Amino acid sequence: MKRIILFGAPGSGKGTQADKIEKEFSYRKISTGDLIRAEVYKKSVIGKKIEEFSSKGLLVPNEIIIEMVKNKVLSDDIKEGYILDGFPRTLDQVKGLSVVPAEEEVAVFLRVDEDVIVKRILSRVSCENCGKIFNTIFRIPAKVNICDQCGTTLTKRNDDTEDIIKKRIIIYRAETLPVINYYRGKGNLRELDANRDINTVWEEIRELVK
Repeated sequence: MKRIILFGAPGSGKGTQADKIEKEFSYRKISTGDLIRAEVYKKSVIGKKIEEFSSKGLLVPNEIIIEMVKNKVLSDDIKEGYILDGFPRTLDQVKGLSVVPAEEEVAVFLRVDEDVIVKRILSRVSCENCGKIFNTIFRIPAKVNICDQCGTTLTKRNDDTEDIIKKRIIIYRAETLPVINYYRGKGNLRELDANRDINTVWEEIRELVK
């Protein structure tokens, strides 16, 4: 089974590129963001805890993320391979992932400047019903402010403010750069300039993961 890991700060385009990989190669995308939104939507006990952290611009605790990802990776509907979007984010999560075997592993780091990240996230809108995310700059819905997938009105997240975005970036750099260095040390990390057009970045990613 092949494992593809996408790294990048919030707004780097990980979700968009993961969708493209899934469509092109039929690997299953596992997004921690999607898993989190599913729990929040269900209003589960985990979902309520997640909301408390997110509203303060804080990352969800490792133990919650690791449990959700492991359950998904080991599910019966994943056979050929999978893409991890937003995981592992800390060295503890790396340890949690290390017990899950993979025949081949490719890690891709999408580097983006802070001003680009802020601009992208401030332009982000999402569907509270199905969780699909759009962007008024480069991932525009077919109908203005309407979800392509389920027809629900799109909204902005309460925590998508400039102050909270910058706080997320600080947390991301502090916790995730050691993880990136870990994979760099393993020799399987590839770094791309993701400030560029999404399709340009995709052409390079396609060659790396095929």
